[in-house]
Formats: sequence, C-alpha cells, structure tokens
Amino acid sequence: MIDANLAELSYMHGRPQVTGSYKQQPSDFQVTELLDVTAEDEGEHQWLWVYKKGANTTFVARQLAEFAGVSERSVSYAGLKDRQAETWQWFSVQLPGKALLDWQQLDHPEFRVERAFLRSKKLKMGLHQGNAFRLRLRQVSDVEALQERWQQLVQHGVPNYFGEQRFGRDGQNLVKAEAWLTGEISNKKAKKWSRQQQGMLLSSIRSYLFNTLLSQRIEQQRLTPETGDFMLLSGTRSFFQVEQLDDTLIERWRSGDIHLSGPLPGGYKEPWQEHLSPFEHEQLQGYQNLVDGLRQKRVDLARRRLLLNLEQAAFECVDTDTVDVMFSLPTGSFATSVLRELMQDVTEDEAV
Repeated sequence: MIDANLAELSYMHGRPQVTGSYKQQPSDFQVTELLDVTAEDEGEHQWLWVYKKGANTTFVARQLAEFAGVSERSVSYAGLKDRQAETWQWFSVQLPGKALLDWQQLDHPEFRVERAFLRSKKLKMGLHQGNAFRLRLRQVSDVEALQERWQQLVQHGVPNYFGEQRFGRDGQNLVKAEAWLTGEISNKKAKKWSRQQQGMLLSSIRSYLFNTLLSQRIEQQRLTPETGDFMLLSGTRSFFQVEQLDDTLIERWRSGDIHLSGPLPGGYKEPWQEHLSPFEHEQLQGYQNLVDGLRQKRVDLARRRLLLNLEQAAFECVDTDTVDVMFSLPTGSFATSVLRELMQDVTEDEAV
C-alpha cells in the first residue's frame, strides 16, 4: 500500500533544524489570489472580490448562490483556498439579464464582498496567475538560523511537492484511489461517485507519483538538466525533450525560460513511454499497476515544474521568536511545501 507521508520525502537543503509553529490562528496564514481583472460596462457575470476567514471556498460559493437565488453551479472560482486562513479571492456569479446586486447587503461573520462589478465571461478554474502569501511563524527556536535558511531557499529554490491537502485527511484519497485503480473497488461502485470526486482521487495518485520521482531526483542530486530530460516552457504546459546539452539550453534554464519537469503520469501519444525520461521510466516501474490504471481511466500525461523560485520574497522579524515570511507562488503550488523546507513544524506536537 502506498503512503503519502511527506516526512519521508527528500529535502533539497537537508532536513531543517529550526523549529517553529504556524496557523495558530487564521490571521497567521494570509493568502491573496493574483489575478488582474478589470470591470466591464455590462455582462451577465457578476465578479466578486471576497475576503474570508475561517471558511472554505465551497462554503462561500454556496452562500453567494443562496443570496443571488441561483444554483451553486452558477458560481465559479479560480481556485480553492484554505479554511484556516485569511484569504482574498475572486468569485463570479452568472445572473443573465440582472443588474449588479447590492452585495454589501450580504452580511456573514466569516466573509464579506469587498468589490463587485460586471463582466461578459465567467471566472474559470485555474485562471489566476498564482497566490501571494504572508505567513506568521511563531515560537521560532532560532530566528537567526531561520533567516539564513530562508536566504538559501530564496537563492536556490524549493521542491515543488504537492502538499498533504492533495491526499485528503490522513491520506484517505490516496488509499481509495489505489483501491480503485487496482480493482479492489469496482468501476460499478466508482460510478456512484461524482466526476469531481473521481477527478480528485485520480489527481491524488498522480501527485503521489510526482512527489516520489522528485524525492528520488533530489536524493540522487540530479537537479540540473540531463540528456533525456523533459523541459517545461515557462508559463505554458508545453515541453520538449533534451536531445543534447549545450550552452544555449543551459543558459535558457538558468534564466528561467525553461524548467526541469516531472511527469503527472497518464496516457499520451503512443508509444506513451517515449514521453518519459529514462530516469522517470525506471522509477515508475514499481508503480506500473497505477500507471496502467491511469491510462485506462483516460487520464492524460502532463508535466509540472520540479523546483520553485520564491517571488517577491521577504523576511520580517516581529519579536524575539516571531517572524513573517512573504512570497508568491504560481498556481497549483503549495505554501506548506515551502514551510516544510524552511523549518520543522511543531504546531501539532504542542497541541497534543
């Protein structure tokens, strides 16, 4: 049985020695969605800039739908945001033929609509460029050492691991997905699940395999381009295989024009094995039943950056054992993976 235990994954800069805690209260974890949006004179979609605290995105979507008197299907958002956090994000509500509602009348203790205007198109999932984070770290055991570690991360980057949120509570999504792909759970039973639930389960398997391959690559210290690697074009989903290393390719990699990538396994153009590097093909041999299951479910192979750069990075001391760290990440990347590389989180230990 596979296990999503992130503690077993390799650290890019060695296991951190500094300890600390975060998310002791929602304001310790602030997330602002990055998406440039301008108002239009008309349109059937009402775009809302929403602040929330202690509520998850789907809950807010239901409340917006209820206020507007429409189905929840009429409400869209670009991405899910943590519940135990203070977050700002966009929603859109489709209301054909209606003037802009007075959203200020929607009074709720866990969220508020701060801006509202009309647009002709709805907000699509994944449309945002990324997220900006401001995280408060408390009870830091050594602030000076933490700042040195932070500078390492800013200079050299961090692994782009999927966070534990992707695998469900106690990794249950991964357990169920493995049982489905290996036949322990029948397709007949799986058909009772919603398409959203099926997609979430399949995504957990792909995320697990990506994390596993990335961890192996870090352990073997293979973090520069190699012949056979697949490079991801910056800001796109397009990739190409390295047939020969040369100065031009290395310069493009160093400048951030292209990135090392790892597979989100699935099917692709036949023969699909040709769209894996020799290293990736070797590492996936032990998970052939899962890869075959993904292909049978007609999941397409995609690629994801192996490493992340921390944009707009800043470090501020609040007091003798409290600091704020600020940074931005692209869509689909996890702040918790940055924190994992930065310090040992003892929040749970202290709560026991």
